[in-house]
Amino acid sequence: MIFPQGDRVTPLAFHYLEHLTWLSAVGNGKLNAGRHSNAWTKRIALGYWLSGGTGELADILRRLSGVFKPFDLPRPFAEDERKILLREYEQRLIDNPGAQAELAMDAFLYAGNRDALSPLGTPAEIRSLSYDAARALHDSSHRPDQARLVIIGDVTRAEIRQAMLKTGWPKVQKKHSPPTQPPFKLAEPDRTTLRFPDPHAVTHLIWRRVVTLPRPVQFDLLEAETALLRDILDTNLPGGLAGPLRFDASITRSFDIQIWPIDEDNIEISFTAWPDSGVTLAALRAAFEKTFARIARDGIPKATYARVLKRFDDYWPDWKEADKTARWMANYTLRRAAALRQPLDPDKIRRLPDRLSRAALDSLLHQLAGRGRTAVAFIGSEDRFK
Repeated sequence: MIFPQGDRVTPLAFHYLEHLTWLSAVGNGKLNAGRHSNAWTKRIALGYWLSGGTGELADILRRLSGVFKPFDLPRPFAEDERKILLREYEQRLIDNPGAQAELAMDAFLYAGNRDALSPLGTPAEIRSLSYDAARALHDSSHRPDQARLVIIGDVTRAEIRQAMLKTGWPKVQKKHSPPTQPPFKLAEPDRTTLRFPDPHAVTHLIWRRVVTLPRPVQFDLLEAETALLRDILDTNLPGGLAGPLRFDASITRSFDIQIWPIDEDNIEISFTAWPDSGVTLAALRAAFEKTFARIARDGIPKATYARVLKRFDDYWPDWKEADKTARWMANYTLRRAAALRQPLDPDKIRRLPDRLSRAALDSLLHQLAGRGRTAVAFIGSEDRFK
């Protein structure tokens, strides 16, 4: 069960609400053997899940429907839950300069957008959370007309309808448009360099950039294009980064590169690398930026594109295998629902591979090497920074 957050309340407030709602509706009793349940909060949505064995669908839906009901947890217990949020903050951020860097980079790269806000908050913000405000937020946000229910398993539509009738699943009184991802608008192009000196941390560089495309691209196609471009840059083939940075010159011991769409208009690239012996983070950064600019200028070689494209078949489901296709579609649908996006039907997904062109990848590469919003983090021993 997935709910949008809206933009009037912080993700931290929804994180607190998620804890209280799950404790009230799902975690308030012993689960049957074999069942598992949890909840999550991201920057734009929050969700609750419950799994069990075949034949338990009605019982699962009955318990899950409890998230619609107003909760009335004992106030001392609810307020004490703030300590759990504080522990989450400490476990993820204290003595973790990499996580601290990612949050600081998010705040800069996504400035002015909801993505800049963290569900973890700060210790002061956590301590100021109000139980009464959480109850009011629940009343306004946890409504059937706002919910997205995703059911994955060996059940039919008829069995689902029967289970929903049996459990008295609330009906939506008025049809509404499904929740959508909030709009994203990139702030003015800018650069920042963040330093996180820590003699106990493994020295490494994080380089991230967000750019706006000249025209929107359908999200599923854009996701496939960025994934294919990422695979090309990850190789030691001509047009890849591994040759110039690892094999032709000992600049980095290893690196990880990721590219993904934020929405139809904006994409992000992330390059994380660990310098080779005697290489400073400043030198690593300069070598990467020079190499990346050259690759973007020259474009992707035809042979490299063709070779990596052949290996890209694993990105798509094996349409000849019904079980594998069903699992792929289930995971895909759940990802789209959690991102407040409408999934494509299988026929449209089947046609996407034919639209992957070298020219489109070159265009994305050109944009990523151009003007955008760039954040760089130096992490580790300070004597390796300059």
